[in-house]
Amino acid sequence: METHLKILLFFIAGIVIKFCVYGERISSNYKRMKKLFFFPIMTVLLVLLCFLRVQAQHIAASIQADKYVPLIMLKKHIPALSIAVLKDGKMLKMQSYGLANIETHSPAKSQTVYKIGSLSKQFIAAAMMLLQQDGKINLDDQVGRYLDSLPSAWQSITIRNLLTHTSGLVRDAPDFDPLKVRPLSDDIKAIYSLPLDFTPGTQWDYSNMNYYVLAAVIEKVTGVNWAEWISKHIFKPCGMNQTRTVSMTDLILNRANGYKRTGEGWENADIWLALRPSGAFISSITDLAIWDRILCSDRLLSAISKKQMWTTMKLNDGKKTHYGFGWFIDSINNHLRVHHDGGVPGFRSDFERFPDDKLTVIVLTNLGSANAERIAQTIAGFFMPELKPVPEKALADTEPEITARVKSFVYRLQKQSGIDTSTLSANLVKNLNNDAVRSLADAISGKIYSIILVGRREFKGKRTYRYRLDYGYDHLYLIIQFDSQNKITGYGIDD
Repeated sequence: METHLKILLFFIAGIVIKFCVYGERISSNYKRMKKLFFFPIMTVLLVLLCFLRVQAQHIAASIQADKYVPLIMLKKHIPALSIAVLKDGKMLKMQSYGLANIETHSPAKSQTVYKIGSLSKQFIAAAMMLLQQDGKINLDDQVGRYLDSLPSAWQSITIRNLLTHTSGLVRDAPDFDPLKVRPLSDDIKAIYSLPLDFTPGTQWDYSNMNYYVLAAVIEKVTGVNWAEWISKHIFKPCGMNQTRTVSMTDLILNRANGYKRTGEGWENADIWLALRPSGAFISSITDLAIWDRILCSDRLLSAISKKQMWTTMKLNDGKKTHYGFGWFIDSINNHLRVHHDGGVPGFRSDFERFPDDKLTVIVLTNLGSANAERIAQTIAGFFMPELKPVPEKALADTEPEITARVKSFVYRLQKQSGIDTSTLSANLVKNLNNDAVRSLADAISGKIYSIILVGRREFKGKRTYRYRLDYGYDHLYLIIQFDSQNKITGYGIDD
């Protein structure tokens, strides 16, 4: 198809050139006709050329994604992966790969439902913005205005602090039990006795408990269960028919099973029965694509509300954080990036939006250790090369003998799933874990095209090196440490 488009482009270009030549030869009797028709036709043809060129780029990017995704799934042992790529709310690519359920050999498809973890926070944030649009809350109100009998230390916490992780609340309740189902109020009361980590508004620290409290505010203001209210006012109006709270008892069509990877292969991931507002929802790639289209319009949230959501919070001293309301905000290669990832046992997800470029990439997987964020960023780079993550630059290698040792370490590990213990320090040999070695061998498997030194530091007689292992479609970083006797004292992967 890409070849056909190229042929069409050349054909149209030929027509334009011939028309230009012919236009110069026509007689003076037709000069008026030339003025009337020539330039409008030229403009239309040039616009068509630009459109077809963009379409060809998108097709080429889609082909790249179709080559990359199966390779990364094979290398990272990801059973199923679903992606959506949208431009200004319009679909460029939606595709699912692999198995939603290994045991039943059920393929993943666009309706496959995954747990989305902390992507759920954006829906609670959206609910708060809807309540603000209706005049039912004020973001700068203290939370005590809506909830009763709060600890005195919480009195200065505002709704805005909760949305932006600047409240000082602890990350999770210390008595959290994933197999214990209890009322939302009990979850919140479990941290009443704990001191705040910092004075509200003075620091940023990610806290799931912020979104528990926000869920309680929704219930207090609306008189309706928080999950039911979000379903009624967000999911149903938007046509997101597969998005709902996690349940292990309800029958949910097209549910993906979650997995974890061990030295023996895939295993079913742990199941959490507790419903946590901070990561409550399940969804499909189809529904999340619908959500992106909604975010591209003012159908649900006003332009003012979205601007507030996607503006970084400022601390009391004026310093900016990197978080808005339910979304991280930063940049890649100087392109504005609004994003969030999510993870619960057996599932990893990522939602990348580049507002200035009007590009969105969404990735859902059913493996708890999958790096969905990196996969999404790589796919974004296919569709917009300007967004391609830039690997670390090579460092001048002044110790080729060390690099030779590292290469020997890597290739032996690949071929034999083992390490030559004579190259290790005595302490490392003593604490060698065969399962960890096999796991490392699994992590670096695949044809390596190059091993390049990208970093080196020295501290207290130990030298730590950082090498980039390039696989063509992907790369990873190996961290390896040597002592003064050039014995390996530590190693690991920075993925």
